Amino acid sequence: MSARPLFRLNAISAGVAVAVSQMVGPAAAEEARENVIEEIVVTAQKRSQSVQDVSVSVTALGEDMLEKGGIEDVSRLEHLVPGMRFGQSGNEVRLAMRGTRTNNVGTEAEQVIGIFEDGVYVPTTTQALGAYLDVQRIEVLRGPQGTLYGRNTFGGTINVVTNEPDFEQFDLAVSGLYGDYDRRRFEAVANLPLHDTFAVRLAGVTEQHDGYIENHFRSGKTDDLNDQDQQMFRVTAQWAPIDAFDATLRVAVSDVSNNGSAIWGYQQVGGYVGGVLRNGHQYAPDDASDNFDEGPWDVRRNQESLADLESVSTTLTLNWDIGFATLKLIGNLTDFEGTQQYDSDYSDGGDPRNNGFTGWDSDQETWSTELQLISNGDGPLEWMLGYYYYEQTSNWNWNALSDGAWIEPHWDNQGDYESDSTGYFANATYSVTDDFRILGGVRRAEDTKQQRDPLDWSVFPPVPIPNAGNEGDWKKTLWKAGAEWDANEDIMLYGTASTGYRAGGINFMAPNVPLTYDPEEVIAYELGMKGVFQDGGLVLNVAAFRNEYTDMHAQSFIFLGGGGVSEFTENGGEVDAQGIEVEFKWLPPNTNLDIGGFVSFLDAEFGEYNISRLAGLGTAGGRQDLNDPMRPLLSLKGWEPALSPEFSMGLQVGYDIPLAGGSVLTPYLQTTYTGKYYAADVNVDGTDQDAHTKSDLRLIWTSADSRIQVQAFVLNVEDEEVLNRVVVFNPGGTTDLASLQANWNNPRTWGISATYTLN
Repeated sequence: MSARPLFRLNAISAGVAVAVSQMVGPAAAEEARENVIEEIVVTAQKRSQSVQDVSVSVTALGEDMLEKGGIEDVSRLEHLVPGMRFGQSGNEVRLAMRGTRTNNVGTEAEQVIGIFEDGVYVPTTTQALGAYLDVQRIEVLRGPQGTLYGRNTFGGTINVVTNEPDFEQFDLAVSGLYGDYDRRRFEAVANLPLHDTFAVRLAGVTEQHDGYIENHFRSGKTDDLNDQDQQMFRVTAQWAPIDAFDATLRVAVSDVSNNGSAIWGYQQVGGYVGGVLRNGHQYAPDDASDNFDEGPWDVRRNQESLADLESVSTTLTLNWDIGFATLKLIGNLTDFEGTQQYDSDYSDGGDPRNNGFTGWDSDQETWSTELQLISNGDGPLEWMLGYYYYEQTSNWNWNALSDGAWIEPHWDNQGDYESDSTGYFANATYSVTDDFRILGGVRRAEDTKQQRDPLDWSVFPPVPIPNAGNEGDWKKTLWKAGAEWDANEDIMLYGTASTGYRAGGINFMAPNVPLTYDPEEVIAYELGMKGVFQDGGLVLNVAAFRNEYTDMHAQSFIFLGGGGVSEFTENGGEVDAQGIEVEFKWLPPNTNLDIGGFVSFLDAEFGEYNISRLAGLGTAGGRQDLNDPMRPLLSLKGWEPALSPEFSMGLQVGYDIPLAGGSVLTPYLQTTYTGKYYAADVNVDGTDQDAHTKSDLRLIWTSADSRIQVQAFVLNVEDEEVLNRVVVFNPGGTTDLASLQANWNNPRTWGISATYTLN
C-alpha cells in the first residue's frame, strides 16, 4: 500500500486527470493560485485508487474536462489522450493505440481497445459510437489490460463511468445548444432522493443536425450524409437499505436515425492500375457525371442512404461489504438492432432503385455477468478474485435494392452467429515496505465461437441448417507482473510486464479463404514515473513502453461469384511498437492560468507480416510476386500500422478573468498537432495523411453562484481535412485495380450553449 497522501476530487482537468478547486471572484481567484493540484480517484484497476498511485498509463477525464474538450462520444478523445487515434467508417469505430488498430467492423468484429460502460463491455464497433450521457468521468488505460478486462483489451481500455443517484439533495440541470448545420441539442438530468435509502437519477439527450457531407445531387438537406437524429434516455435507481449493501439498476434506451455515409468509407479517392496511382473514382458507372465528388464534404449520390440503430441496455450492480472483502456483481442484458444502407457505387450514376448490394442489417443480444471479491483492510496485501461470463447471439444479412425497396437476398439469410467468453482472474499487490510494492495478476480466458449456420439449398427459398455452423475455441492464460517504488512522497516509479490477446475467429466458407484464424497476442513492457513538483503546482507523468505483437489479424479481400468481393481475416504476422508518452498539468504561480498537455513518440513497424495479394499494385516495390500462384501474398514488412503517427502533441490552456459581481470569463484553447501517418496498413501514396494541427476555441462565462454557464465555441478552427480511414481493396469484377476507399473527419463547426443547474 502506498504511503503517499490521497486527496479528494474537486474538479478534473486535462491530461493527467488532476484537479484544482475552481473559485469565483477576484479574491477567490487569487487564492486558487496557491497551486494545489489535487489527485483524482479512479477505478482503473477495479478498486478505488489515486490516479498517481496506479502503475498503468491512465488518462482520466472528469465532467469539467469532458465539457471543455467537447467529448460527447468516443470520436474526440484523441485530442486529450496521448498516442490514441480515432478512425471511423460510416457508423463504425476504428480506434488505434500503441501500434495496434481495429480493422474489422460489424456484428462479429472485435475491437482492439475494449470499451466498458459502468463495468459492462460494449461489444461492437457500431455501438462504440454511442452518445455519452451524464458521465462522471472517463478513464483511458493504454497498453494491454488482459488480466483484469479480458480478450478485447488488446491495445487498451476505455472505462466510461456515469453518475450514480445522490441520496442527499434534489438536483436538476438542463442545457441547450444551437450551432451551424442547424444543430440542436437538449440535455436534462434530474436527481430525485425519494427516501433515505432510495434515490433515482433521470438523464436524457436529444440531438439533431444536418449532414456535414453535402449531397449536391438532391435539392435541400434531406439526403446530406453524416447528419444526426439521436435520442437517448437513462434511468438509474439505487437502493441502500444498510451501510454494507447497495443495489443499482440502470436502464438505457438509445435511438439513432440518420443518412449515415457508407460502411467502409464514403469516397473512392483513387486507385492503382498496373502499379500507377490514378486520382478519383476508378470504377464509377458509365453514366456518372464528371463532378460527383468535389471534395471530402461535397459529393453527389443518387441513391438514398440510411443508418438506423436501436439499443436497450439493462444493468444491475450489487455491492456487499462482508467485512474482510467486498463482493460485487455486475449483470447486463443488451438488445441491439441496426440497419445501414448506402450508395455502393459512390456516384450519381447507376440505377438508384436497383442494386445488388446496399449494406446490411443486424440484430444481436448480449448478456454478461462479472463477480468480484475485493479485499478490504489496511494490511500489506491487497487482492481481488473474479469470474466473468459473456455471451453474444447475433445475426446479420447483406441487403439489396429492388424496385426502390431494401430486401434481404434469400442467398444470405443464414442462421445465428454465437460467441461466448469465460474468464477466471486474480490480482494482488503486496507492500514489501512502506515504499516498495510488488504486484501480479493472472487470467484464464476461454473463448468459443460458432459460425452462422449455412443454408440448405435442397429447398427454396433455402433455410439455415440448425447447429451446422463451424465452431472454434481458444484458451489462453494471461499474466502481469511488476513493481512500484515511492522515491519520495511525491514521486512513484514503476515497471510492469504483461500479456494480452484477442480471440481468433471463423471466416465464411469460400475457396482459398482460411476457415479459422488464430488469436493475436502481445507482450508489453512499461517503465513509468508519476510525480508532483513545484510544491504541488506541477504534475508530470512519463511512460516508456515496448509492445511485441504476434499473429496480428490482417484484413484481406477475395472475389466472389457474380462480380462481388468480400472481406475476411487471416493472421498477418508481427508488429513491434515502442515509444514514450508524457502528460502534464501546470498551474503557473500567481496567475489564473490552467495549462495541460501531452507529448507522444511512437515507433511502430510491421515485422514479418503478409496479407492476400492486391491486384492493381503491380509488384508494390517487390513486395508481391504476380507470377507465383503458390504465394499470392503482399508483404507489409517495414511499413507502419494504420493510424500510427511517430509524433503527436496536445495543449490545453485556460485563463480565468474575474468580472464585476463575481462571475468569471474563461477563454480556452485546445490544440493538437499530429505528425504524418498512413490511414491504412498498406502504406502507398493516397493513404498518407500529412502532418496537421486541429484547434478548438471556447469562451466560457460562469455566473457567480456557478448555476449558469454560457459557452461559445468553434471546433476544427483550421477547417482541416483529415483522413481517418482508408481501405485498399479490389472491387468486385476488377482484375487490375486496387481502389482507395476513404473516410474523412468533420469540417469546422461552431455553436453556442447554455446550462442551468438547480440544487
